[in-house]
Amino acid sequence: MSINLRSVDLNLLTVFDAVMEHGKLSHAANTLAMSQPAVSNAVARLRLTFHDELFIRSRHGMVPTQRANELIIPVRQALKMLQGALNPESAFDPNTSNRTFKLAMGDYGELVLLPALLSVFRQYQGDMQIQTHPEVSQHSFELVKHAQIDFYFDYKPPIEEQLNYCQIGEEEVVVIARKNHPVFKTSLSHDDYMNAKHIILKFNHHSLTMLEDFLRVNKRIPRKVMAQVRQYVAIPGLITHTDCIATVPKKMAEYYAQREAINVFPFPFELEKTPTYMIWHKSMNQDSGHLWLKEQILTLIKLATTA
Repeated sequence: MSINLRSVDLNLLTVFDAVMEHGKLSHAANTLAMSQPAVSNAVARLRLTFHDELFIRSRHGMVPTQRANELIIPVRQALKMLQGALNPESAFDPNTSNRTFKLAMGDYGELVLLPALLSVFRQYQGDMQIQTHPEVSQHSFELVKHAQIDFYFDYKPPIEEQLNYCQIGEEEVVVIARKNHPVFKTSLSHDDYMNAKHIILKFNHHSLTMLEDFLRVNKRIPRKVMAQVRQYVAIPGLITHTDCIATVPKKMAEYYAQREAINVFPFPFELEKTPTYMIWHKSMNQDSGHLWLKEQILTLIKLATTA
């Protein structure tokens, strides 16, 4: 059954968008400056308009139906296009914007990219903010697939049609050990690497080819693991207090070598560099604020690479 567009209230679409984003009527109401009964009434009208329940109540909030998941992307694209058409003069201005940008960059990204990005923000008078998702996970990947975050960073390009991406660099891995290590002082050989105890990074993301997974799949190097951690930032402290070693991105190793009693060694096996990608939803291509942030990130990465 086709829907007569004359019967669709534009205000209902903004409510639909808010409920999809927040998952709770009360949160959507706060965002829209509406009462919760008014939002509930709008959801009821949406159900009649689209001939579907759209949201199922649960203990954790409003769970979208399959029909709601199918609708959200075209609805958000239409709202963005309409907003741009009605407000052509409201181009993004970092000196006046109070926008919150959302990035899924992992704790490594928070360490390497976030400080430089905040330095850029400080150059402007606006009240811009950055909200990060330190765990690059299936959940954050779903957010970028539904255009709910600005950028997602990965070691693997996406295959989803609704996503755009660009390669932003290559990662080289190195090995770190504590200074005054009883064995590794000036070099680290193949046998040293194989015989040492390792601290490794553990991920449970279905598509994320992180460096640890890259090592396991492509090199199949058996390592004697003493500990598995879920955050890069936990590794340097464990290294400085044990005789373990760890395989980490070179930029991270250089960062901590300036702050901790850590030595950095070349990876003792031949290994190609791993490409890194920045990923976003295609609907963001018409968003002037998103385009501005993309330009800033690419400029920072280019400057870092040149340096």
